[in-house]
This record gives sequence, C-alpha cells and structure tokens, in this order.
Amino acid sequence: MLRNSLLATIGIVWLCIATSGYAACKGLVSLAALNKANPDAASADYCSSFASSSGISDECVLNSAAVSPINKAIRKYKVTGRGEIVATLAWMLYESDSWKYNINHFPGNVGQGTRTMMSWNYVSQYAKQLHPTAYEQAVGSSDVSSANNSTKTAVIDLVLDNDDSFGAGFWYLTTQAPSFHNSPNKLRDGNMQDFQDYVQSGIVTSWNSDRQAIWTMVNDAIVF
Repeated sequence: MLRNSLLATIGIVWLCIATSGYAACKGLVSLAALNKANPDAASADYCSSFASSSGISDECVLNSAAVSPINKAIRKYKVTGRGEIVATLAWMLYESDSWKYNINHFPGNVGQGTRTMMSWNYVSQYAKQLHPTAYEQAVGSSDVSSANNSTKTAVIDLVLDNDDSFGAGFWYLTTQAPSFHNSPNKLRDGNMQDFQDYVQSGIVTSWNSDRQAIWTMVNDAIVF
C-alpha cells in the first residue's frame, strides 16, 4: 500500500510538472511531511487499533492513503498558497480526529461529514456540484432543507470516497469562503491568527487550543 501511494504521489508530481511547470507544482504535500504533521496515522496499525477500540472499521485511513487525494484536490481547486494549504489540512485533521472519522458520530448528525465534517447544507451543495446526476436521483423532488435521514445518507455517500472527502476542504475554501482564497491579507504563510480568523469567520465555528496545536504541527511540517 505504501509503495503504491508513493508511486501515485510521484506520478501526480510529474504530471503536474509536465503540464503546468515546476513553479506551479511546488504546493504538493509529501508523505514525509504529512507523516510529520500527523504522526499517529503514519503507523501501519493505526486504523486497525482504532477499529478494535471503537467498532468503526470503514472510515479511518492512514496518511499514505490521504496524501494522493489531498494533492489531487490542491491541483483541482488551484490552491497554491502555503497558508491556505496548511489551514485546510489543519481543519480536516481536527474535524476527522486525525483521519479516524468520515461522518459525524458525536452526536451523530446524519448528513454531516467528509474529512471537514461539513454540515448537511454544504454536503448537499458539494455532492450536487460533483455528482449532479446521482444527486438528483438521490434527492428526487425532496426539499433538501427538510430532507429525511435516508435522503441525507444517500447524498453524503456520494462524496465519502477519499478523493471527494479530502477534497471537501479545498472546495469549501474556494467556493464557500472565497474571500479567504488568494487574498494578500488572509491565510498568510505561517500566520496562526489568520487561521483563527478563518475558523471563526470563514468556517464559522469555534476556536480552541486544540485547533491551534494541530495548526502548529501542520505548519511546522509542511515545507514546499
């Protein structure tokens, strides 16, 4: 698995360089950097140990499975600023508890998930944009604002694969909080206060010391 992940990452890097040039590809995240930012998920038995203790066996992934989807999303949504990439990784690591969870379990809000734990409103928009035909089939004539749990489950299932789930944070930044994207005054490189502002005003959620600690680890680890 590790060998395949490394080969996939190398392939993405070379494809990016071939099509866009080296300068445009400097923002890719290496597996070594991700392992430094999230050391627990570098261990081969990380997910099996979590499954044994939690009974949740199909959501946890290792860094080796996360790195390629993360880099695909960076390229797809054209997020090149180091501050934006660090912020998005820190957000996802916090919300997913270091890649353990892909849907909300506490308290168990149906329709809330991806590695960002986006609320149903955003999950619905994301799924509709990425998979419009399947989305329409899942929703039918339902009013998404009052969708039942069955509909919410069918919709969120569309975006829980690794590529879509790890891409959610980059989609959110560029489409739902665009004032924080490519701004000279927001999410600047190495600026923790900018990340706090993004959490509180862009993601619109609460700030705490755990978010700061995770951001610090990611910021120290990610080097372009």
